[in-house]
Amino acid sequence: MKKFKYLLLVFVVLFSMNTQAQNETKIDDAKLNDFIKKLCLSGLAFRTSDSRQAGQDIEELILNFLGLTKEDPNYKEKLTKFWNENNHKFICHEEGTTKFTRTPQHFLKRIVDLGMHKSVLGDFLLSNPYKYPINVNTVEIYNGKEETLLDYLDAIISNPDNKEKYNIPEIKSLRRLLLMGYNAKTASELKK
Repeated sequence: MKKFKYLLLVFVVLFSMNTQAQNETKIDDAKLNDFIKKLCLSGLAFRTSDSRQAGQDIEELILNFLGLTKEDPNYKEKLTKFWNENNHKFICHEEGTTKFTRTPQHFLKRIVDLGMHKSVLGDFLLSNPYKYPINVNTVEIYNGKEETLLDYLDAIISNPDNKEKYNIPEIKSLRRLLLMGYNAKTASELKK
């Protein structure tokens, strides 16, 4: 009986190590960079097709890249983990740039500029701060200045000329969500 318990224990330990190793598989940087380019281009493509569907389309794109499906009961946890481990790399360069966007630009800011924040952020990435706590505090250097998503939204809100380009009440609502649910910080607050 002791041998059986010992074998069972060894099996459980080996199985959990194998599962853990599979969950911690690093993604090749070249593949990730190619994916980020596709993701940045997709933002523009999904905007021109049906921006209300964009959140689901981008979620599907990420799931395909990770080799996951929605049938996996833990797919959202895996997706959140992937995002949080790599979000600092989600920088759009020339891909998908329009007269309304800048380059380089973090993907979350690009989504705001493309007017898809309700679908992509509200309906997908920021759907549940308690179960799926997405990190929104990536610091991006733009024109020599450190900037987070919160800094970016604050700049949009404070510029009266942006009333034509953005739905300011929606931007303020997104800002509140980031502050209350996702512990959003400005770059200067992150330094403290």
